[in-house]
Amino acid sequence: MLDAGMTMRILTCLLLAALSASLNANNYDFKQAEFKREHIKSMSVVAPKWEDFTNSDGTGLYWEVIQSIYEPAGIKVSHKNIPWNRAMKMVTKYRTYNAIVGEYRETEEDLIFPTYPIDVEYMSVISLKKTGQFEGYGSLTGKTVGWIKDYDVIPEPQRDFKLKEFRKIDDGLKLLQAGKIDFLIDESDEVTKVLERAKLNEDQIHWGDMPEGTDVYVAFSVDNLSRELIEIYNERVYDLMQDGKMEAIYKKWDVAVPSLLVQIKE
Repeated sequence: MLDAGMTMRILTCLLLAALSASLNANNYDFKQAEFKREHIKSMSVVAPKWEDFTNSDGTGLYWEVIQSIYEPAGIKVSHKNIPWNRAMKMVTKYRTYNAIVGEYRETEEDLIFPTYPIDVEYMSVISLKKTGQFEGYGSLTGKTVGWIKDYDVIPEPQRDFKLKEFRKIDDGLKLLQAGKIDFLIDESDEVTKVLERAKLNEDQIHWGDMPEGTDVYVAFSVDNLSRELIEIYNERVYDLMQDGKMEAIYKKWDVAVPSLLVQIKE
């Protein structure tokens, strides 16, 4: 039978061992963990719900492209629709998802990117007839411009206008109609849909387009698992473009193939 002193020494040793294990676990850098391709069985991606791109039932261009890349390679893809800001935190801060779809490469977020974009986003500018038409960036000078919160449509150093952000394009249209913003900027398809919902036509609204489109990507959390997933992404996109399967997916959803993908076959 152990005496009280021996019991205390054993308990102290056990406590120290547990503390050491806890410290080692806390100091473990999960970003540097090694992942071999053959051991990756699943990956997860998150995005807001965008009709025909990230439908909640798992259909849509973006979901289908990502599935076509990973699932034939034996990697099951899970997806979830979550509002943009929260989705971004889940990938960059908490890393509860491997990737977010729909991000620009020129972002300040802590993300890494594959070589190839998943889409090209074309932005449109609408204004009331009395405001005048968008005819280039100079049209925005000294005006109040609105776009969805956390969109970086025009980098801050290039803004010579007042910015007013909103959470939904329907809210932005109300601001435009109330005269609280002069120009509303959003993705072209979204502008088309909101004008149809509001039953507004070209007799009431000026419509213009931003000078160029912007590539958007599947963006990954910064860790070695993502780096391996990105390598697979680049390899599979190349193969799928070569055999025509990727073009068929874009044709199915009536979306143009990004030029960087088209160049693979040229």
